[in-house]
Amino acid sequence: MRALVISDTHFGAWTGRDLLREEFFLERLAPRLEGIDELIFLGDLFDFLFGSVGEAVDASDGLLGLIAENLTGKRLVFLAGNHDHHLVHRDAENRLEAQLAAGRSPLITGEPAGSAAPGPGYFRSFLARRLPGVEIEIAYPTYDFAGVLCTHGHYLDPHARLAGSRGDRLLTRVLWGIATGGPEQPKTLEDYESTITLLTEWLYIAAQMPHGTHAQQNVFRAVQRAGRVASAAALPLRGAKRLAAGLRDRGVGAGEVDGDLPSAEHFDSVVRAEAARQRREQPAPDAVWAPRPAYPAASVISPSDPSEHALEAFAQVVGNLGWDREADKIVFAHTHQPLACVQSSKDSRTRYWNTGSWIYEPDLGSRQAYARYLRHAWPGTAIVIDDEEPEPRLVELLADLNPLAGGKGMANPG
Repeated sequence: MRALVISDTHFGAWTGRDLLREEFFLERLAPRLEGIDELIFLGDLFDFLFGSVGEAVDASDGLLGLIAENLTGKRLVFLAGNHDHHLVHRDAENRLEAQLAAGRSPLITGEPAGSAAPGPGYFRSFLARRLPGVEIEIAYPTYDFAGVLCTHGHYLDPHARLAGSRGDRLLTRVLWGIATGGPEQPKTLEDYESTITLLTEWLYIAAQMPHGTHAQQNVFRAVQRAGRVASAAALPLRGAKRLAAGLRDRGVGAGEVDGDLPSAEHFDSVVRAEAARQRREQPAPDAVWAPRPAYPAASVISPSDPSEHALEAFAQVVGNLGWDREADKIVFAHTHQPLACVQSSKDSRTRYWNTGSWIYEPDLGSRQAYARYLRHAWPGTAIVIDDEEPEPRLVELLADLNPLAGGKGMANPG
């Protein structure tokens, strides 16, 4: 039995380029769907936090069509992430309403989100209609294939925030106080779900309001203009170009990033291409246009951060929930940082893999940040799990496009 695990396509998101809505990238993925028994989608298929439901679903047409062509008689297993967590929340609401309609007390018969209850009926019906002949399974928060535990990994965020700035730590304590009734760290499934739902439902409601995503972008640009986002990506385009030239003139401290940095000319071209894309997608003559980083609340971990930060936070979740007693090989997602067979300092027995992502969201704050993104978070990756192989295997399907490998990057891959 063989499974392919992918995640984080973020269809519909305005915060990056959702690659699998484009034919070129679908063609790169297609050969990997041949000869598998299951496709496990490990969350954030849709981005309901920074895109409308309609836009997200429309953007997924190409991938769903590809799955329908290649997985007849096979299985698709879907687990929600934080950006499509509303599917889990809505399922819990549906079950509560069904209990009330049947005259049963939810205090006696209610089941928490994440329990072994059927998945969301409307979403299952949607997938069944789009994928005729494909067996559908909805799982959450974990799924086991060939002894490998799979989960999205968004429970790591509260622990990652504790290692962040003082503001992040204060925000986390406030959110825990609202969600769990106290300042303690989340330790149970219910604790994690309370915190996740509190954050995701706020963002979901904002994104689905009329002009919701446009309002999000306006708010973020206002924050940028106020100087609260201290990065070169918040500068006008000419400022970013001056920064690139300055870095080139100073030679850029090579000790800040291992290995070769991409050239200043390449970095400058990426900045210009990103600004041009944003002008095309959101024309606004009076606005100050600049490449924007991912929306700050979208993820605690930046894809250009060191991967050890997220791994240690996730290992804490694994220990708290006892998942390390269920499996010694765990595949997670969420951070957009592909990993292959790494260990945490918290547990030498458990080994971890990360699926990476299929969204292009370069950190354009500096050449160093951009180089870290290229090194740690280049998209187009997946995990293969084969019960005849000793461990999962990371596959990199877009490695030839990475500028660090001599590729031409994402601006025009064709």
